[in-house]
Amino acid sequence: FPVTIRPTASGIVYGQSLSASLLSGGVASVPGTVVTVPGTFTWSNPSTQPAVGTSLQAYTFTPTDTVNYQATSGTVSVTVAKATPVITWSTPAAITYGTTLSATQLNATSSVAGSFVYSPTNGALLTAGTNMLNVTLNPTDTNNYTTASKSLSLVVNKAGSTVTVTCSCSYRDWE
Repeated sequence: FPVTIRPTASGIVYGQSLSASLLSGGVASVPGTVVTVPGTFTWSNPSTQPAVGTSLQAYTFTPTDTVNYQATSGTVSVTVAKATPVITWSTPAAITYGTTLSATQLNATSSVAGSFVYSPTNGALLTAGTNMLNVTLNPTDTNNYTTASKSLSLVVNKAGSTVTVTCSCSYRDWE
């Protein structure tokens, strides 16, 4: 028996398998009748991780009544979007005014290879108070990953003041 209405597949993100995509809306029926056959649509290869873009993937329709009806299969389009890399970057400890930004504060990481661009940049001198730090990850694999960004705040404490008193006094002996 044919599938008269193919199911539709929900979109997934690069790195996800077909099992993350839901099949819905399909209908199977007995040829030459209006009798629909109850059953379920599943992915034929649920562990497949398709490439970014749209591709045809195989599904299987399994009827609830397997005594009178047999399973059938077909294909449906699945759209796979680029994944956004996860940036790991913890809020750094406060610094004191006069300390320039370094790898101690600008130390974001990701499991996705690429280049990190910081704003403000390494060596910048920030004003006292709370300052925003920003990082953008430009992935090496632009076919499968989008650019990612993250922001956090850094507290810059006021520098302590040092007062030096010099005296140009002379001591006179008064008799």
